Amino acid sequence: MSAKAEVSILGLNADQLREMELESIPPWPDELVLSGTNKHWQKILHLGEFVVVLYESEAAVIDVSYPFPYDEYVLVLEGEVILTSTSGERQRYSVGESFVVPKGWMGTWDMPVKYREKIVVERKAWDESEG
Repeated sequence: MSAKAEVSILGLNADQLREMELESIPPWPDELVLSGTNKHWQKILHLGEFVVVLYESEAAVIDVSYPFPYDEYVLVLEGEVILTSTSGERQRYSVGESFVVPKGWMGTWDMPVKYREKIVVERKAWDESEG
């Protein structure tokens, strides 16, 4: 009989997630950054059947003119985000609010101030988009 690693619960306390140190990630391609800075960070918290990630960006407007690669659940931890679809529908979310970006969505992702979010994505879709 082989020993198994202990499986433990991952706490996702919003206050702790706001303070957690993240790792710098490569910048967006220049043509996707419509305004603002091109600095952002992330930390993968869980890789299982789904992926839980913290993401942070300085103020920027990002062009999502290609279909969004997967369904993504988002909880805003800091700042706010304004999503504007290609049809002109605007939605604003701030700290404590959550939303789902459906696979195939297109528009702009406006983070007018420093922004941090927790996202949850299905693992297979994440791996396909990251690979």
